[in-house]
Amino acid sequence: MSRSILVIGQSHIAAIRSAAKARREADPDRLRTRVIHTLESQYAPELVGEGNDAVFTGALAETIRDQIDRHAPLVASASGGNVHNGFALIRHPRPYDFLLSEEDGPPLDPEAEPISEMLVRAVLEEGLARDRIRLREIRRVAGEVNQLESPPPLADSEAIAAQAEAYFKDRGIGNLGVASPGLRYKIWRLHSRIVAGYCAELGMRFLPVPRETQDEKGFLLPQFGGDATHGNRDYGEAVIRQLEAL
Repeated sequence: MSRSILVIGQSHIAAIRSAAKARREADPDRLRTRVIHTLESQYAPELVGEGNDAVFTGALAETIRDQIDRHAPLVASASGGNVHNGFALIRHPRPYDFLLSEEDGPPLDPEAEPISEMLVRAVLEEGLARDRIRLREIRRVAGEVNQLESPPPLADSEAIAAQAEAYFKDRGIGNLGVASPGLRYKIWRLHSRIVAGYCAELGMRFLPVPRETQDEKGFLLPQFGGDATHGNRDYGEAVIRQLEAL
């Protein structure tokens, strides 16, 4: 690949930024991977306007365009990607489960209340409203964009509980516990399917996670986990290699 890379997003860019820094230190002459974190203070507020009329703030849009004008990079988006964790990482007080349509997935938990995929999808889409606007804005400002699928969940619930971020601790993960691996996996898959649909509507390519980062059941391999919901530097390296292969 003879192009640099620009990745735009929020918390999931940390793994890519870390991998890019390690690459730069090892080989300063190597083509660069740069990142733009849309929630950094210099871009606040990230979006201006209300609802579907919201757009990126001028400083953010100008920074994206400046990077593209100066480096002509391959542009990728790691925007969003944590709604499924906010929705289903913590065990619900009234445990529920559902079956995935269109693909194989874990069976129903016999101890959980079965609900429809349609209901889960409706709640996820409501939570994805801001991420959908972000995708639209990245496409509008940057042009051709590749959207990265968010990292799959870890299978180990104990590891998740031990590494949970403050957001989840403040919401009682210590008392309620971690949701079952099967439910977390299915909600991640449904989340990815919804985002892929948004990308198709916008004319963006949706890139599945690097296969080498997943176990045989599709969960994130522990050696690629950074905390309860994000990848680490090795995960970021796998993503950069995936982008370089495009």
